[in-house]
Amino acid sequence: MIAKPRKKPNELIAYEYLSKRKPLTEEEKKRYRSLAKGFEGEVMFDTYLDKLKGEHIILKDLFLHHSKYCQIDTILLKNGKIFLFEIKTSKGEYYWHDDKLWLVNDVEIDNPIAQRDRAHSVLRRLLQSLNINLPLLSYVIFVNPPECSIFQAPLDKQLILPTQINRFIMHFPATAKITSQEKQASEKLLTNHIEHPPFNPFPTYPYEELQKGIPCDQCGEMNTHPKKQSIECRLCNYIEKGSDAIIRVCKEHQFLFPERKITSSAIYHWCGKLVSKRRIFRILEQYYDKRGEHRWIYFEK
Repeated sequence: MIAKPRKKPNELIAYEYLSKRKPLTEEEKKRYRSLAKGFEGEVMFDTYLDKLKGEHIILKDLFLHHSKYCQIDTILLKNGKIFLFEIKTSKGEYYWHDDKLWLVNDVEIDNPIAQRDRAHSVLRRLLQSLNINLPLLSYVIFVNPPECSIFQAPLDKQLILPTQINRFIMHFPATAKITSQEKQASEKLLTNHIEHPPFNPFPTYPYEELQKGIPCDQCGEMNTHPKKQSIECRLCNYIEKGSDAIIRVCKEHQFLFPERKITSSAIYHWCGKLVSKRRIFRILEQYYDKRGEHRWIYFEK
């Protein structure tokens, strides 16, 4: 049972939108790649967890606080225990030395064990404060087969390499049942999840600097034009229903600029004036709730 599903991070969604409407700086590109790679790895590990037999509870993307903040990729409650998983998408050949992880060219990388242990510490203290007495086990999961190898990996650090994940998942008994303790623990953890953390790194993007238009829903390029009741891409020739395209870019506008009201005029300019205000108004009227009167009309979901 998935008690809390995984959602794509808002920061990643923002970069996906912005990459179509502005040239990203090198730092932004690096951050975008890191977020995309991390989310891809988490989703990949989800496919392994789908193979779990027996009853269990899964919590994904928990943001918790107890003296310190921590974000936890995945928590599994099964067999009367709580399992914390720190998911990594490292590629290449590494070796373990002096309690640190190094690339083979002797470049030290961020220690995934230290990251996992910080999360373990916060979660352990939170569980104690909530009177949850289930054993807590924490693992670092590397999910990139076969591109990841770690030489001299210590056996006592709970590192699961790509070739070991299936065997690790299959060792859980298929007859396990969810206990009342596990259910109560998951409910308490969900209650303590912070939906809107006090710090939320987000790129900056002045409205004036973003290219206006309708990005192609297939290739993402800003090279579309109206064709009858549709929007066609000049590059890949993808054709999208006009109303679908307008609603899509309307959601994009609302995500990037939540403080701005949705009006036919605002969406008209956001679409690069490719579609008439009258048609945009009719589409918004069909899919959104209309508020206000006359020139002050705006739309809400």
